[in-house]
Amino acid sequence: MIILDTNVVSEPLKPQPEPAVLRWLDAQDPQTLYLTAVNLAELLAGVGALAAGPRRAGLERAFDTQVLPLFDGRILAFDEPAARSFARVAASAQAAGNPIGFADAAVAAIGAANGFLIAARNVRDFRGTGVDVINPWEAEAAKPG
Repeated sequence: MIILDTNVVSEPLKPQPEPAVLRWLDAQDPQTLYLTAVNLAELLAGVGALAAGPRRAGLERAFDTQVLPLFDGRILAFDEPAARSFARVAASAQAAGNPIGFADAAVAAIGAANGFLIAARNVRDFRGTGVDVINPWEAEAAKPG
């Protein structure tokens, strides 16, 4: 099972998405792909920060009609097991010389608590957390092992 980081979810919604990411996403079984409530909040905040207009309206529509239905039942909460994992993830990243921000630590903790890996462009953001990360910009169509 794979948690899609914010940048992976937003990539297909760009006017000119990276083809490697689209190929990687197409190669995955959709039922193995998950969002976290943290990533969803980041995505919605990003759309909400856009000036009113066609781009914002289009993205709001895309979230309501495409993204949210695609992940129905597969949005992971920051729950008690994730909260307990958070301390380990943050301490591990710090010890590895990679101080980690709250959002990335929360996503990594959700991944750790559920035994999922994370698909992200910025693999270094999760360095030292103990959670496996795959970069769809570099992975081409390879499915994770």
